[in-house]
Amino acid sequence: MVNITESFTKLYGRPPSEQELAAMWQMKREQEGFKKQLIKEKTCGIKRSKEPVTPKALPKKTDTRKWPYRAPKMAKMINRMLIIQVRIDDIAYVLGVTDNVVMSEIKKWKLPQHNDG
Repeated sequence: MVNITESFTKLYGRPPSEQELAAMWQMKREQEGFKKQLIKEKTCGIKRSKEPVTPKALPKKTDTRKWPYRAPKMAKMINRMLIIQVRIDDIAYVLGVTDNVVMSEIKKWKLPQHNDG
């Protein structure tokens, strides 16, 4: 913490008068109050602007990522194999699942998808 009297003495080469001390303490209190207000605003989410805040229309979020970003690994592998024209029973054998699992993934993800990234 900064000692106000020592700082004043170093700066001006003399001890401060009572009026100067009172003024410095008042400025110090205002400064601490301002800091507390900023901290309170940050923690509470209060905005300092005095003009009313009107919500702006948010742009629609468009998913620019390609299809397989959200697909599970098995669906991606099935998609790739369908693109290179592998038979469903061969896909099931390679993945170690039944034909029904492969068919349900095809229906669920509407495979094959050709925008594979």
